[in-house]
Amino acid sequence: MYFKYLLILCSLIIPSKIFAYSFDQKTSNKKSEIFYDFSKMPNYYLPHKYNTTKKAAVIENGVLKLTVKPGMRGSSGDKKCKCRERAELGFRTPINGTTYYSFKFRTDGDGKSNTRDENGDHVRTMIAQIKPKPNEGSPPMAVYLEKGGSVKCLEYEKNSADTKSKRIKESQKANQSGVGSIRVSGIKKTFRVNKIKRLLGIDLKDGNWHKIEMTYKPSNTDGYCKIVIDGRTILEKSGIDNIVAKKQLYIGPRIGIYRDSLSYSQTVYYDDLTIKFTPE
Repeated sequence: MYFKYLLILCSLIIPSKIFAYSFDQKTSNKKSEIFYDFSKMPNYYLPHKYNTTKKAAVIENGVLKLTVKPGMRGSSGDKKCKCRERAELGFRTPINGTTYYSFKFRTDGDGKSNTRDENGDHVRTMIAQIKPKPNEGSPPMAVYLEKGGSVKCLEYEKNSADTKSKRIKESQKANQSGVGSIRVSGIKKTFRVNKIKRLLGIDLKDGNWHKIEMTYKPSNTDGYCKIVIDGRTILEKSGIDNIVAKKQLYIGPRIGIYRDSLSYSQTVYYDDLTIKFTPE
């Protein structure tokens, strides 16, 4: 509560440096920006149900160190299937504009950032995403470590928003009744660039710092996504349908590990996180 009032006061004094809206606010008519240098843990983030982030994340030498261990199930769905592990920091931006999200990322560079299982098969390992709320299924934007690194943007089916919302409600109802989740996809097309290391010489697992920039504008008709790594545009799409639900609550940029289960721990680092919002 006190942080909320402090946030409002700061936005009046230095609006260019901190969000000029409440975290409970869906829309805003002001440009806003916030920066975390990770000299300390952010005061506000969205933890998972079982708060695996609190267990995984520490501030070390002025950067965010995040270690995901086997069995770190962030949600009830993770626990039920025993197939996913996660620890992420998530934030909120309004829905009526463009969210720009940038940060520095590195692995430990000593092999612990491996993304293969005991059989040598690649295992999905997401390190960043922008995920609206609600958004059942795969996020509209994401960056991955496995297979030499990859990025993606999604375009959803051109169904009406009412039909999409109905799918989500059916899935939520199924979860509440205990009969399991209904898969809600609705994906028309996946725009993806794989094997970034081989194609562009950018190795996200080499232990060096890499700057990742993600830009997202939600729309059913004029959506936009752009992913830049180390100053090079990897993927950019415009004029797409990149939201699923009719009633969006907020946009949720996240950093951290979201992976299919592995038998070993994995450590990554983040620094200099910038979040900007530009209203339409």
